[in-house]
Amino acid sequence: MKRLSLQWRITLLTALLIACACVCMNLLLYRTGVTGMDALNGFMMQYQPGSADSLTIEIPQEEMSSLLAHFSQEVYDAKVVFGRKGWCITAVVTILSAAIAYFVSGRALKPLQQLAQQAQRVDQDSIATARLDEDTVREFGQLSRSVNRMLDGLAQSFELQRQFAGNAAHELRTPLAILQTKLELFAEEHPAMDAETAGLVSSLREQLDRLTALVRTLLEMSNLQSVSRTDHIALAPLVEEILTDLTPLAQKNNISLQQDCAELGMVGSDALIYRLVFNLVENSIKYNRPGGAVHVTLRQEKQAAVLRVADTGPGIPADCRESIFQPFFRVDKSRSREMGGVGLGLALVREIAVLHGGSVTVESSSENGTTFAVALPLAQPC
Repeated sequence: MKRLSLQWRITLLTALLIACACVCMNLLLYRTGVTGMDALNGFMMQYQPGSADSLTIEIPQEEMSSLLAHFSQEVYDAKVVFGRKGWCITAVVTILSAAIAYFVSGRALKPLQQLAQQAQRVDQDSIATARLDEDTVREFGQLSRSVNRMLDGLAQSFELQRQFAGNAAHELRTPLAILQTKLELFAEEHPAMDAETAGLVSSLREQLDRLTALVRTLLEMSNLQSVSRTDHIALAPLVEEILTDLTPLAQKNNISLQQDCAELGMVGSDALIYRLVFNLVENSIKYNRPGGAVHVTLRQEKQAAVLRVADTGPGIPADCRESIFQPFFRVDKSRSREMGGVGLGLALVREIAVLHGGSVTVESSSENGTTFAVALPLAQPC
C-alpha cells in the first residue's frame, strides 16, 4: 500500500467504500424482492376455491396443480434473474464510481503535482529566484509558504557564503602578491644560491602561483552575478581566438587542435564565455594523451548553440561525471596537482553556463576520450 500513489490510494479506498455500500444495498434489495415473491407464491399456494375473498380465479380443478408448479418455477426464475441483475448493477456501479473517483482525485491532487513540478525546478543555481506558487488550495498554500521561507533562508546562506568567499579572496590577494614579489626579489638578489635554497624558492613560488590562481578563480566566481551580460558575441571567432591563445600549450603537450564551428551568435558576457570555452579547451589539452587531439565543434540544435569539446584522453569514470562540476573535486588528485589545477575550472564553467541560461554536461566518455557539451541560448533575431 505504501508504494501506491496518493491518487491510487484515494481511488481504491473510494471504490472499496462504494463496493461495500452497493453490496449492502444489493443484499437488502434482494432480500426484500425474494420475500415479496415468496409471499406471492405462498398466497397462491394458500388460495382455496370458494373463499370469502372477492377475487375469483376460474381455473379448472384438474389444472390447478400444474398452474401452481409453473407459477413457483416462474417465481424462482424471477428471483435468480433479479439476483444476477443486482450483482451486475453493483459491479458496474463500483467500476464506474472507481473511474470517476480516479479522475476526481486526480483533479483534486493537481495542485500537488504542480507543486512537485515547481520544486523540481529549484536547485542551487536558481534558489535565489525560484519560488513555489502560494496561490493554491489552503493545505498546499501553507506548504508552499513554508518551503518558500526555507528557500529564502537557504538563498541568504548561499549569498553570505558567496560574499565571504569573495571577501576572503579579495583580502588574500595583497599578501600573496607581496610574498610573490619578495620571492622574486630574493631570487634576483641571490643568483648564486645553493641547490637546496633554489629548490625551496622554486617550490614556494609554485605554491604561490597555485594559491594566486585559486584566489583569482574564487574572486571570479563570487562576482559572476554582477558582470554585465549584454554583449553580442560571435562564437566562431571567439573559439578561434581561444585556440590561437592555447596553441603554445598544445604544442608543448604535443596535442593537435581542430575546429569546425558554424557562424552562431549569442548575447551575454564576452569575458565569461571566453573563460568558459578557455577552461574546457585547456582541460582537454592538459588531461590528454601525448600525440592526442582536441576537436571543437559548434552547431545549432533547436534554439541553442551547442559547443562540443572532444579530446582523446583516458576518459572520466561514470561515477564522477556529475561530481567533476563541483568545486575542488578532482578525478586524479595527484595528476591535477602536477598540472597546477585548483579544482575550480569546471565549477566555473558550469556557473557561467547556468548564468547565461545554458547547461554543460559530459556527453560521452570512454577510454578513447571525453566529449563535453555546452548548450547556450542563441541570440534572438532583431
